[in-house]
Amino acid sequence: MLVVMRFDDWMSKSGQTNPAFGRLAGWSGETVRRYRTGEREPDHTAMATIFALTDGEVTPNDWVGVGPRDGAGREAEQLST
Repeated sequence: MLVVMRFDDWMSKSGQTNPAFGRLAGWSGETVRRYRTGEREPDHTAMATIFALTDGEVTPNDWVGVGPRDGAGREAEQLST
């Protein structure tokens, strides 16, 4: 079973602020806010940065539609390949 954590959820759980996370990532706080709200989709490099800075708790799956996107539940079935 795959457990999904959205970036916004991780930010809230960790108590991290947009400007503080942005400094770690080399982005503005506004860029972080846009990623959190879905106004902007991170590119491949940004997704890798988020994955690294969250110790793998937030994966690229958050933005590619694997797992729940409506806030209901946090468990998702892993895709078969």
